[in-house]
Amino acid sequence: MGLAVIWNGYIIPIEVIYSDRRRSWAIEVKTNGEVLIRVPKATSLEKVQEIAQSKAEWIAKQQALFQNRDTKPRSYSDGEVIPFFGEDLTIQRSAGPAKAEIAGEVLHISTPDSFTPDEAEMIARDVVMLLYRRRGPAVLDAYVEKYAELAGVTKPNLRMKLQKKKWGCCTPKNGIIINARVLLAPKIVAEYLVVHEIVHLRYPHHQKTYWKEVERLMPKYRDVEKLMKADGWKWEF
Repeated sequence: MGLAVIWNGYIIPIEVIYSDRRRSWAIEVKTNGEVLIRVPKATSLEKVQEIAQSKAEWIAKQQALFQNRDTKPRSYSDGEVIPFFGEDLTIQRSAGPAKAEIAGEVLHISTPDSFTPDEAEMIARDVVMLLYRRRGPAVLDAYVEKYAELAGVTKPNLRMKLQKKKWGCCTPKNGIIINARVLLAPKIVAEYLVVHEIVHLRYPHHQKTYWKEVERLMPKYRDVEKLMKADGWKWEF
């Protein structure tokens, strides 16, 4: 069901999502500008409209913020800098078989010289993503071991994947999956995501018992969530 609010003469469409389990309302503005309002199933459309209109200014500001973001694709040119688990690596390009490797503070990327510049850039991105996925489990292993012990669960198997929307998830056989994009973020984000998924091994929901355990393991987790909401769009390959 759709509705709209008005702000400064502009009509902003909003998608309404009803839920049997929700007890309060929440509004989300996605990076593409789409606006969602989630409400308990019994909420009248008139009440939803009232809530949405009361947040019209905030909605408009969030949309403007997303529109003003610099979303240019990352460059993998020689001399560019790319983060890796809290450290900045300087890219060094060369001709050769398609591969990427880290040596100290340098990220070496080689691509065949038979490719066009655009093709080489795409290949460079692909080999870097593959490298981050491959290196990720070893980099995050200390977090997995630490928080599995603190949470009282068997240490899960960690895999890294590239996901557009999800930052992490659990698997049926005591495994967790973390988005490889987290290695482009500050270390605290990776630590939080490990905590988030490990706690799900005990509590497969987002109820109070779950968040209480997350807070026990990471008292300032809310600060990390705010950071992710503000800067998560930057952590892209």
